[in-house]
Parts: sequence; structure tokens; C-alpha cells
Amino acid sequence: MDEKQLKIVAPRVTRVRQWIIANQPFYGRLLMRLPIRFGDCKTAYTDMKKIVFDPVFAVNLCQEEITFVLLHELMHCVLKHCTRGRGKIHFVYNIACDIVVNSIILDSMGKDEIIINGKNAMHRAPDGKEGRLYSADEIYKMLMENGFDALLKIYADSLLDSHDGWDGIADGEILEQIWNGNILAAASKSGGGVPAGLERVIKDLYRSPKIDWKQILHDFIQQDKSDFTFMTPDRRFQGDILMPSFQENIDGEAVNNLWFVIDTSASITDKALSEAYAEIKDAIRQMSSLSGFVSFFDCEITAPEPFETKAELDNITPIGGGGTSFSIIFEKMKEFFEEKPEYIIILTDGEAYFPKEEAADGVPVLWIMIDSEIEAPWGKCTAVYTD
Repeated sequence: MDEKQLKIVAPRVTRVRQWIIANQPFYGRLLMRLPIRFGDCKTAYTDMKKIVFDPVFAVNLCQEEITFVLLHELMHCVLKHCTRGRGKIHFVYNIACDIVVNSIILDSMGKDEIIINGKNAMHRAPDGKEGRLYSADEIYKMLMENGFDALLKIYADSLLDSHDGWDGIADGEILEQIWNGNILAAASKSGGGVPAGLERVIKDLYRSPKIDWKQILHDFIQQDKSDFTFMTPDRRFQGDILMPSFQENIDGEAVNNLWFVIDTSASITDKALSEAYAEIKDAIRQMSSLSGFVSFFDCEITAPEPFETKAELDNITPIGGGGTSFSIIFEKMKEFFEEKPEYIIILTDGEAYFPKEEAADGVPVLWIMIDSEIEAPWGKCTAVYTD
């Protein structure tokens, strides 16, 4: 490491970090969790414990560029990119992560483009839209569809940091929990200065579970073996959800091949959508064994994404925002599944035309109405209130 360059770079990076802490409360509070180090890494990197700059790389950066790189490394920590790329092709995943974080940072800086050490920071997904509209996992899939020759031509000279050490992070789950706490603390103390691209991430962390999935899945799946009437409700959980009486424990039972379908139409608020999606994550936490698929729908529906763990769900981002069609769920079911799902659970506000029960082709359907008094005309139905 060049000591002469280090003496130039170290105070410069420190001053920029201090400026961010003083002027951008959300970013600043999080940067305080990441000490700055210097080493031979060619550019910069983070392992969710520190940020490292190579002095040879940093010596030619102006204040704005150093600011951008610091925030770039920070956003990899916030979005847990460092721990969620296992099993993916590194080069492609690196591109996807950088597209997402660069887009979020450019938006928070009020800029359309930025040049870092002579390289234009990539920020658009392959479809031409801003990367902040997607998760890294979604952009990874887009990139994989484009082929490696196209990737090398478009992106090979655009990476501005190193992700080489991410695979070596052994305590990823602990680090993710630590960063969840860091994010919530920063959001609560930053006076509303949360970047727009992170609002859903933070809402997901803030929420508290409102559905006792052990009970609701037991009652739904075991309905033919029981005598209860599902729609006879009793108010529990501080009025959060209408549920039938619970008759026996589901501990130890595997619940597989569920298809969760989540309404992302324009009538669903961001808060309701975030909480509905988070409920599925909480179902995994509550159940000893739960796996299945998740799709999102408005007037169209996304292909089912398989999941067995909460970490897999974290890599799937809700998309939508148009009108609502329940019919599209059942029309596409045969196309999506060689073997029909055992059960379909639809989380929605119910603001759409209900098709006839025959559309479900015999698959049991549970409707969970979000902030709505609408009752489905068939299937089983209950309600969850996010306020």
C-alpha cells in the first residue's frame, strides 16, 4: 500500500464521512456503524462490518465521488446484498446489486448520472427502468436472460467496487439481524429522511405479525375433518383478525405446496402490501415446516416463486400497481403448475369481481381480506387489519 497516497486519501475520506453524518441523518447514523479502513483491494468493498478503500483508487476521487462510494458500500449492507448472493453467478449478481444501489443513491442525491473514476455508474435495469424499482434478485434474473456476451459488452467495465469477500462471510444471519436493528434505529431518529427506495424495507422491519398462522392454517387445511364453521368468528389478538375457534395444535406437521397470491393492485396501500407480504415471512417463522410458492397480481400475475425459508422470500420483491383481477389467478394456475397446488391463499382487499367457484378447479381457497369487510362468496374467508 502506497503510504504517500494513504496520507492524502485518509483525511479526505474521513472529512466526507463526517459531512454525511452531519448533513444526512439516515445515512450518517448507519455510516457510524462502519469504520473506514484502507487496503489493497483495487477499488472499495464492505463485509457489513467495515468499509475498505484502496488508496490508489480513492486518490483520484473528488468529494462527490467519495460520497457516492461510501453510500454505495453502505447500501449493500442495508439491502443485505453481502449475504444473499450464495448460489448465484458472482459476476451477474454483482452487476444486479450495483444497479439497485446506484439507482437509490442517485435518486437521493437528485442526480440522473454520475461518473466515478471515469466510469459511468450503472443504474438502469435491462428493461431500461431505474434499478431502485426492483430487487437485486429480480435484476439478476433479467440479466441471466440476456446472455453473458451481452453482459460483458454492457457492464464489464462498470463495476466500481469489489464483492469478492462476500462468499466468505460466515456470520451472515447475525449480521442481518444487527443491520435490521441499525436500520430501524436510523429511521426512527433521522426525522423522515429515509431514501424513497428503502421505504418498503423499513416498513417490513417495523411491522408486527397479526396472524397466528398455526391456527389459521390448521383450521383451513383440516376443515374437512372438523365440525367448526370457519366463518363464525371470535375477536382475538386485539381485534387484528377474525378467526374460528382453534381445536388442536399443528406443531410438528409439515405444510407444503401452498400458493400464496398477494394483491399488488393500485387499491392496496404500500403499508398493507408490506404487511401482507411480511405475514408470509412470519408464517415460516411460526411453522415448523412450511414451503410453497408466492405470486403477485393486479390485472396480471407473476410466475410462482418457490420458497422454503424466509431468506428466499427476502429475495422476492412485490411488484404491481394496476387494476385487480381474481380470474387471472385461476386462468394461469394450469399454465404455472404441472401438479395443482394443494391450497391457494389469496391476500387482497377484495376490490374486484369474484369468478365462480368452479374456476378454482377443486383447489381449496382461503381469502384473507386486508383492511376490508368484504366477504368472498365462496372458499374460506377471514380478515386482517393493518392499523
